[in-house]
Amino acid sequence: MILAARGLAKRWGPPPGYAAVEDVDLAVASGEFVSIVGRSGSGKSTLLAMLGALTRPSAGTITLDGVDLWARDENRLARFRARQIGFVFQFPSLLPNLTALDNVALPALLAGTMTGEAASDRARTLLADVGLADRAGSYPATLSGGEQRRVAIARALINSPRLLLADEPTSDLDEDSEAEIADLLDRLRREQGFGLLVVSHNLELARRADRSYEMSRGRLLDASVDAAPVPLTASRLRPAPAPVAVPAGAATRLGNDFWPVMRRFAFGGAVALALVLLGDSLVGRYQRMLVQERVDKLAALETLALSSLRADVKAIASRGNGTYELTLELWNVRGDKPIYVMSPALRAYVQIGRQWVEVPSRPIEESAAQVLEITGRQSYRYVFEARPTEFAQLLPHYMHIRFVNAMLVSPRSTPSDALFERTDSYYVYLKPWNADDRAIKAEVKFDGAPPLWISMPPH
Repeated sequence: MILAARGLAKRWGPPPGYAAVEDVDLAVASGEFVSIVGRSGSGKSTLLAMLGALTRPSAGTITLDGVDLWARDENRLARFRARQIGFVFQFPSLLPNLTALDNVALPALLAGTMTGEAASDRARTLLADVGLADRAGSYPATLSGGEQRRVAIARALINSPRLLLADEPTSDLDEDSEAEIADLLDRLRREQGFGLLVVSHNLELARRADRSYEMSRGRLLDASVDAAPVPLTASRLRPAPAPVAVPAGAATRLGNDFWPVMRRFAFGGAVALALVLLGDSLVGRYQRMLVQERVDKLAALETLALSSLRADVKAIASRGNGTYELTLELWNVRGDKPIYVMSPALRAYVQIGRQWVEVPSRPIEESAAQVLEITGRQSYRYVFEARPTEFAQLLPHYMHIRFVNAMLVSPRSTPSDALFERTDSYYVYLKPWNADDRAIKAEVKFDGAPPLWISMPPH
C-alpha cells in the first residue's frame, strides 16, 4: 500500500484565499513510520485531514495504490475512511456513556465491517494489545488520560486500517504517559504492519520515525536535510585597494622622526580600534541575549498555552425547541503552576450545504468576561440555538456543528507582553431537537438510543 500526495494545497475563503497547505508532496507505505513537526497553525492538521479524506484539497491529488482518492463518490469515500484509515486525534473524544469496549467496537458497527459479536471480540483483543484487558467495562470518566488515549488507539485499529493518522497523540499527557504511548504506537506499527503518520510537537516521538518532516507556513520541508551554505559570488567580493607608489628617497625627505611618530600613531589607532571592536562585540552579544530571551519567553508561552492547557467540549444538553446548552472545559494538565485565561469567546456554526452559517450563542455565567486562574479543571457554559430547516448530513439525520473559541492565555494574572492568543475549533454531530430516533436507527447502527451528540476530530 502506498498513499501518495502530489502538489497538495488547501485554501480557505474566496479566491485567492488563505493558503493553509501549499504544494505538498508526500508518500507513506505499509509499515512505514513518518513524522511531521511544526508550530501551531502551520497546516499540519489540515494536511492530515486531506490525507484522511476528511477535507477536500483545493489543488493536487491523493492516490492510494495509484487510484485517485478524491475521484471517488461520497459513499466510496466514507467506506475508505471507515476501512482503510485509522484516526488518533489530538484528544481521545470517547463517548462518555459507552464503556471502553463499546467505544472501541463502535466504528466497526457504524461501518458494518463485522457483526456485533465479532466487533466485541476484536475490541477485547485490541484492548489487551494496548494493555487494558482489565478495563474493558470501564467508562471514560474512570480512566486516566493515558488509558483514554490507549482506548482511542485501539478504536482507531478496530477495522484493521492500512494507514494510521495520529494528530498530536501525546499533547495532553505527562512525560511518562507520553513515552508509553510513543512505545505503544511504534510497537503496534511493527507488529501489525500498518503505515503510521504522526503529527506531533514531541521531538522524541518524531525522532523514532523512518522519515521526518517539518511543516512551516503550509509547506512541507524535509527535516533531515540541512540548508546548503550560500556560495561566495563575485558580487560579494571586494577587490583589495591598489598599492600607492612612493617615490624613491621620500622617507628621507620626510625627516628622521617620521617612523617613530607613525609607530606611536599606529599603536594608538590599534588600541582605539580594539576598544571599538570590543564595545561592538559586547553590544552585539547583549542584543543577541535580549533577542534569545524574547524567543525563549515566546516559546515557553506557546508551550504553556498549547501543551499545558487542554480545552474540549465536555457536554451538550438539549433545552428543547432547538436550544442547546454547551459545557466547555479548560484543564491545566500540568497543574504545578497556575494558568490565567480570559474566558473563551465562543461562536457556534451549522453546516448548510458547503457553508458554515453562524447561529446565536451566549455565555451563561458572568465570569465569561473575567480573567480566571486555572489550576485544575474549569467549566464554562453557553447557550446556542440551532434549528435550521435544512442542513448538511454527513451522518444521517445529524447536524454538523462547529464551535470556535478564542482566549488569551498568560502565566501571570496581570500580564504585560506575556500573552498568547489561542483559537480552537471543535466539531460535533448534533441530533436535532425534533429528530425521530427510529428513523436514525434505521440508517445508523447504534448500541442503544442514538446519542444527542458525537464528538468529531478537528478538520
